Amino acid sequence: MFVIDGFQLGGAERQALLLARDLTRYGAEVAIWSLFGPHEGPVVDLCNRYRLPSHAIEFDWGPGLLPSPRSLLRLTRVLRLERPDVILPYTACPNLICGSIWRLTGAAGCIWNQRDEGRDRYPPVLEGWAVRQTPCFVANSRHGAEFLVATLGADSRRVHVVPNGIQLDPLDASRQSWRKRLGLTDDVFAACMVANLHRFKDHDTLLRAWRIVLNRLAGRHPTILFLPGRPDNTSEELHELRDALDLGDAVQFLGPISDVTGFLQAMDLCVFSSRFEGVPNGVLECMAAGLPVVATDIPGIREALGDAGREYLCPPGSAECLADRILGLIDDDQRRAEMGRANQKRVELCFSIDNMVAAMAELITTASRRLGIQENDVER
Repeated sequence: MFVIDGFQLGGAERQALLLARDLTRYGAEVAIWSLFGPHEGPVVDLCNRYRLPSHAIEFDWGPGLLPSPRSLLRLTRVLRLERPDVILPYTACPNLICGSIWRLTGAAGCIWNQRDEGRDRYPPVLEGWAVRQTPCFVANSRHGAEFLVATLGADSRRVHVVPNGIQLDPLDASRQSWRKRLGLTDDVFAACMVANLHRFKDHDTLLRAWRIVLNRLAGRHPTILFLPGRPDNTSEELHELRDALDLGDAVQFLGPISDVTGFLQAMDLCVFSSRFEGVPNGVLECMAAGLPVVATDIPGIREALGDAGREYLCPPGSAECLADRILGLIDDDQRRAEMGRANQKRVELCFSIDNMVAAMAELITTASRRLGIQENDVER
């Protein structure tokens, strides 16, 4: 049983869905449950596509970021009726809730999935209890694992690092079709940041960097920045900043897109301005598509790119540095192609979906065998 926050699609949800999909190919019975409804959204659509059952639970919080006892009891009853062998929560809220109650559900185990560097925090009494109860932890990055041990107090012997697995979907439209859809002629340089519009992604700095890029190009090279992603309560401020910087059509907000693979084929460069991350899917997907990456120098992005990509990393919040790195690549087709090939190779070696699924299948099998469960074992 996978337990997620909601049915909107982010990097953590995409990783959960890829694992759930492939576990069914290993013979496992899998279900996706959301703590918060409604039972609709991109995750539900993908569950239907992958033939995964999905359900929503109406969970409530009490005062002081503590769960309401009534919700805990209702969730425990639901889980007991479902009789899961292993529970796999993803992200902070599901990790804490499931870690706290899984022993009451009859499950053989619970695997905590740490998908960020620890930015979402809850009352220490709840964190401490959940961590002490949880038998197994998985982080998708080394610094996520360090957070679990150093900050939350998890036993290092129970913490495992399993890198994200990336697999681009088949494209729905070609590069030419996408560029035509976006109104791009052959001479336009197109860059993108594939990320939902959360505040910690720091699109503000990227917009300021783009203003510098346009100023220095002085019209000699048509250049557009595309920002696909689900808007949140900061999106209005970003539109206002675009207007204040007089960026006009040189920055375009696209909202969510379904054909990410095709869209990336139409781009020339990936930029990523986030201040906090685990290992961002948005960067890994661009690497898998063969794009060069200019980004902020934070642990998760360093892990994604490896040593070869560090030349094009910048301090978080530095619009000037981002602009310099972008400008250095706009007129260097050969360097962009070399970086793109290296990024693609790194994803194949270090972030394959097969490696991720095999590592998680082994952990799930181990958790199942704690109670002698055989019929639902996941064979590697």
